[in-house]
Amino acid sequence: MDYQPFGVGVLDAELSSYRQDSEGRSFVVDKDYEEGDRSPAARVYRRGLPEWTPDVTNYMPKHFPQQECAIRCNLHGYLALPVFDSNIQLCVGVLELLMSSKYISYSYEVQQVHNALETQNLISPQGFAFPSFDVPNESRQNNLDKIHGILKKACEIHSLPLAQTWAVSQHTSFVSHENAIVKSCSSFDTRCVGKVCMSTTDLPFYVRDMSLWPFLKACRERHLDRSCGLVGKVLLSRGSCFCGDVTKLSEAEYPLIHNARMNRLTSSFAIYLCSVEADDDYVLEFYLPPDIRDSGQVSNLVQTLKQNIPMSSGFELGDKPCTVLSVNMEPDVIQTSSDSVADNFMSSDSELTMANPTNLSIEITSKRRKIESLTEMVTAEISHNSNKKKIRFSVSMGLAYLENEVLRSFELKGKKLRLKYMDEDGDLILIASDEDLMYAVATTGTNNNINLTCLSD
Repeated sequence: MDYQPFGVGVLDAELSSYRQDSEGRSFVVDKDYEEGDRSPAARVYRRGLPEWTPDVTNYMPKHFPQQECAIRCNLHGYLALPVFDSNIQLCVGVLELLMSSKYISYSYEVQQVHNALETQNLISPQGFAFPSFDVPNESRQNNLDKIHGILKKACEIHSLPLAQTWAVSQHTSFVSHENAIVKSCSSFDTRCVGKVCMSTTDLPFYVRDMSLWPFLKACRERHLDRSCGLVGKVLLSRGSCFCGDVTKLSEAEYPLIHNARMNRLTSSFAIYLCSVEADDDYVLEFYLPPDIRDSGQVSNLVQTLKQNIPMSSGFELGDKPCTVLSVNMEPDVIQTSSDSVADNFMSSDSELTMANPTNLSIEITSKRRKIESLTEMVTAEISHNSNKKKIRFSVSMGLAYLENEVLRSFELKGKKLRLKYMDEDGDLILIASDEDLMYAVATTGTNNNINLTCLSD
């Protein structure tokens, strides 16, 4: 590593010590060399896949020769990214990042590195999906174009605000977890380790309501466990699923719950789609207008899909009995003698329990007005472990200001924070943006006071 470029966030003796140790080391990356995988950098170079861990103590010493030095230098999080020349599409180096805190997710950092390298005609993994360096598969691209046409047609005919496609993430990285190096999907989040995840990245979507771009972006930046939510149920059953109000699901069941609330999305329908020739599995997810009260329009939507997916298209639509989730989230499987998804929906009206759309509209309007008027000072009572502190702030100052105040008050410098609030259903909801903070204050704050829970790593 001698003479290779490097940078430090702060100048201190510990970082200098680790850098000096790195300069005295070299690793063979020849593919025929049996011991070429003894260091993370060598493994990343040879495999062309990123490797990371929230804490270097997760490594076995034989897998990370500099582990002892890193621990001595008070370093925890570790990330190694392959760097490719965009012209020859070969790995030309490895970029290592070490952190003083135990990181859970590196998505932001990875994306920033990707953007910076791109200006120099170099490529590195993106924050939420590892980029493909192969020539695009013409057959697969043709299938994706067909799916986009299906989504667009359905949205235009039925005035749907948003439709998108989910599939099992095909990209992987390597993560050191509990003293073992295991494959993980490429979201750089420990919540994905050891799981099969679904992603919308690089898959077709169609948006009629332009105000829903933030929600679409949130979906593309988040991987879902294959067992979670409507799309997970649909993939496993190869059928379809309808939920009248996804915001009534728990955060564990539907991690995008607070994003759906912020964008006033409720009714959702998902259905399985299979590409027969390519043997690829997809889930088409449609968000319905908020005034949908019964399954009538859903039945019409399924009929439209069937008309636009003939046998000659190379796709097969899921035809298993539909699962309907009512507001209390008790699943009901609609069983009928017909194998038609549309017929299943036509017979399922009695199973649906939808909130009164008029009352829902009034409640949303009231909350929106309250959010727009948040200019006064708010007192937040923050709980961290067994400690509690009160912090005065203005919502207009944003989430970053509040987090800095929390770091200072609880003396958590160098830690990564997660602030959560308890919603009306008693679920702890993550505050991930300024909009989330405004929503939390507007919906759960009383007399300019709000209770928050702080978790730190």
